[in-house]
Amino acid sequence: MELKDRIQLILDERHIKQKDLASAIKVTEGYVSNMVKGKRCNISEALALLIEQAYGYSARWVLTGEGDCYVSKSDAPDLSPTQKRLIAEIEKMSEPELDAVEVFIGSLDGYKRAFGLSDRE
Repeated sequence: MELKDRIQLILDERHIKQKDLASAIKVTEGYVSNMVKGKRCNISEALALLIEQAYGYSARWVLTGEGDCYVSKSDAPDLSPTQKRLIAEIEKMSEPELDAVEVFIGSLDGYKRAFGLSDRE
């Protein structure tokens, strides 16, 4: 994925305009337009860090396309506030704590079956 594709993905996922991104990272609208058109094939680490701070996309991913797209999975734009909060907490947990959460989640299946609940309830 080229820089232009990564920038377009950010614009699309965050439902923002080029001028909004330009304002957030303190460049001109034309600069962002040139990135989206592929006229700029790279950006500085400082700008990538501004994108990371403003929108939660990993500076490394913005620069290179490598690694996880988001700094934290809780930054994914299509998650509810509760999902974002829980993911942020899970990302901080130790392995033993994660094991306990996994056991708890597994126990929910038995609860759902016992009460005839579907996954949506």
